[in-house]
Amino acid sequence: MSERKQGIVRTWNEKRGFGIVRVGPESSLEKYFLHVSNIRSGTGSPEPGLEIFFEVSSAAPKRDGDLPQAVKADIIVPDAPVDGGAR
Repeated sequence: MSERKQGIVRTWNEKRGFGIVRVGPESSLEKYFLHVSNIRSGTGSPEPGLEIFFEVSSAAPKRDGDLPQAVKADIIVPDAPVDGGAR
């Protein structure tokens, strides 16, 4: 099993279904490519600034300069009901 990383959605293009995730401070160079197909269902929609937990794909980037890919991603939506809202 891959190590889970915690990061922030830095950019997100809703129309194209992908964005960039940053790990660490704003100046961090540790960045990952995130495609909508790698977000686990029921964990929320990505928006810049939201927290995300993910694994890093073991596949090598396709081209030089490509970012490693974030997979098995869970978006953390603030103030979301944990129990589906039932009280």
